[in-house]
Order: sequence, then structure tokens, then C-alpha cells
Amino acid sequence: MTRSPADPRPDFGAADLRWPLWALAWLAFFTTLHAASALFIPVALALYFAIVLSPAVERLCRAGLPRLVAAALVMLLLAGTLGVAVDAAAPPARDWLDRAPSLLLEVERKVRPLRSVAVKLDEVSEHAERVAAGPTRDPERPIPAPSRRLLSAGPALLLPIAAVIFLTFFLLASGAQTLINVALRARHRLTARQVVSIIEHARRETARYLGTLTLINLGLGAATALLALAFDLPTPWLWGAMAAVLNFIPYVGSAVTLLALGVVTILTHDEIGPALGIAGGYLLLATIEGQLVQPLAIGRRLALSPLMVFLALWFWGWLWGVAGLLLATPMLLAMKAVCTRVPAWKPLAELLSPARPLPVMAQARAWRRYQARTRALRARRRTG
Repeated sequence: MTRSPADPRPDFGAADLRWPLWALAWLAFFTTLHAASALFIPVALALYFAIVLSPAVERLCRAGLPRLVAAALVMLLLAGTLGVAVDAAAPPARDWLDRAPSLLLEVERKVRPLRSVAVKLDEVSEHAERVAAGPTRDPERPIPAPSRRLLSAGPALLLPIAAVIFLTFFLLASGAQTLINVALRARHRLTARQVVSIIEHARRETARYLGTLTLINLGLGAATALLALAFDLPTPWLWGAMAAVLNFIPYVGSAVTLLALGVVTILTHDEIGPALGIAGGYLLLATIEGQLVQPLAIGRRLALSPLMVFLALWFWGWLWGVAGLLLATPMLLAMKAVCTRVPAWKPLAELLSPARPLPVMAQARAWRRYQARTRALRARRRTG
């Protein structure tokens, strides 16, 4: 049935349904990622570690080693390094975790003079007594220490960890070659090669960013350990290692490290002054690292908008928890690297980049041009 040209009813075509369909598709995609997080998180973490380790594998391959042997050597070296680090950090970390309930009560006792007068001290003391006394309904059942709870959850963590290790090894050993084979066997080889080139560009950019960030975080960890040693904190290298690992998560990692250093300093010293001093020192280190070292080492090409990074952390942290916080920034950087190679997606790449303030003279010229256009538009309206 055809309509006459005078029919006032709008013509809803396929283009009008495009955006709702895209919105439904993205909603279904993220719902699937959230519902099947146990399946997708190990794959995403394996991709993350494969990107970090791929430069080392490529250097060994250029030295003449087969890719499979190079990937195995890198994985063995990484496993040995992590094993030594975990073996050294496990006893003091387990001790701090076991003492956590009593330490929290000690922190509450020491910071009580700084609390507001409006807080009722009798309620605080009753709460502390309930925490110290344990559950009243079942006094015969002791509360397990946090480290024991972690050990009891160990078997459930072995399968995802093993999956990440094996997936990382297979990606290092055959990931790039698989992409090349797909490009060679595709029907439209030119388009397939362009896609492979874009993916390889995103991988190189992300690997460069993560490699540089690893070196920066190692320096920040060493400086934090020296700061903890200067304030006479126990196990200063443990706090340096924590600062280095958590700094891979923007904003959140620094906040957690700052809180941990403040609590440990309060427990170690009787005064509040050292806690304020170590907090100020770590804030100075984090500011130098974030505002000076990272921009100089990473450069404008790999820089990201702080607002976009915060939104990505918020979204992926809600979607995948701690794994999402770790993966949010690399995924955002890979998205930017892809958008810079696709002409139609250049506006999105500019959105992900930090804002570039214009010089003062350029701002003045832009403001004069804006005023001139506004006056001309008003004059046309008056004459028209």
C-alpha cells in the first residue's frame, strides 16, 4: 500500500531503527560480560599479560629463538620471579592480615581524640567491645583469621589462575601468527590486512604504555620503601611492593596505598605527626609520578583524558570488580589506538585524549572571531 505525497504521517525507515538496535546490542553485550564474568575475566587478564610480555618475546625471537621457546622462557622467568616475591612477601602479609581485627581497634583508640565531639564515645566503646568479644550467639566457634579464609578459598582460585597462565602462554606463542593466518586466508585480503595492522598498532601502543608504566611503578615502589624506612615502619619493602602493584590502578591504587601507610604509621608511632608526615611524603611522590614523570615518559600520543579514565574505572570496576579496575586503562588506551587509525573514528580518539589548552594569544584571537561572527549574525537578523 503506497501513501500519497500529502500524507502527513512520518516515514519510519530502517535508519530510524538503527540507534535503538545498536543500543540494545551494546546492552546485551555488557549484560553478557557481567553475567559470564567468570568466563571472560581470565581471557581479558591473559590478553593483558600477553601484551605486557610480548616485547620480551619479540626480542628473544629476533635473537634467533623459536617463538614457542621464547614464550616458554619468558613465562618461566616470570613464574620464578613471582614465586620468589610471593614467598618473601607472604609471611609479613599473613601476619598483618591475622592481626587486622586487633589493629583496627588500636587505630580506633589512637584516632579517637580527633573524632568529632558529636560522636558518642560510649557507642564507640560498646562497638569495640562487641568486635573484641566476637559473636555472642556462638561463642565456641572462633572467627577465622583473614589469611585462613584466603587459604580456604585457595582451591577455588587455582582454576582461574591456571587458565590465565596457560592462555597467556598460548597467546604469546601463537597469537600474532594466528592473526596473520586469518589475514592471508580472508576473502578480502586488503581489508583483513588493514584490520590486522590496526590490531598490531593497538598492541604495540598498549605494550609500550604498560612497559613504561611498569618501570615507573618500580621507581615509585622503591621511593615508597625508602619513605617507609625513613619513618621507621616495619617491613618497608612490603609497602613499597604494594605501592608499585596498586599504582597500576589509577587513582584507586594511590588512595589505598595512602590509607595503608597512614594506618601502619599510626600503629607504629604513638603520635599522629608521623602519619601526617608520611601521608604528605607519599602525596608528593604520587604527584611527581603522575604530573611530571608519566607525561614525560609516556608522551602526548599515549595520554588519556582523566575524565575518561575515571569513568572507565567506575564502569569496569562495577562490571568486573578488581579485575575491571586493572583492565580499564589498557582497554581505554587500546580503544584510542584503534580510533587513531580509523578515519571515521578520529573524533572519538580526540574525546579520549586530554584537553589541549590553547595559548593565550590564540584564545584571544578565537574569542575575537567568535564575537565578530556573533555581531554579523545579529546584524543579518535585524536586517532580515
